[in-house]
Amino acid sequence: MSIFEENLQLAFSESMYEQCQQRQKTDPNYQRLGMRYIRLIHRIESRLKKKDRKLIFRLDDLRNERQSINDELIYSQGMIDCVKLLKMIKMI
Repeated sequence: MSIFEENLQLAFSESMYEQCQQRQKTDPNYQRLGMRYIRLIHRIESRLKKKDRKLIFRLDDLRNERQSINDELIYSQGMIDCVKLLKMIKMI
């Protein structure tokens, strides 16, 4: 990967992060889903033995890490597709 591609990837990641932060603050549906998720985590946690409760957090961390990788790939592919389209229609 070239320096340009690395810088572009970094810019895309930062932009995606900012969009997620904004959505968390303003989107009522996103906020409702977040609350439902937290309630479900607490229900599961309350049913586990104390020594096993850390497992739910490890699972959540792994899920978040995987989703982050997927999100970055999807976002990057969208940007690549956009550039290809702009080139195809001779706008760049």
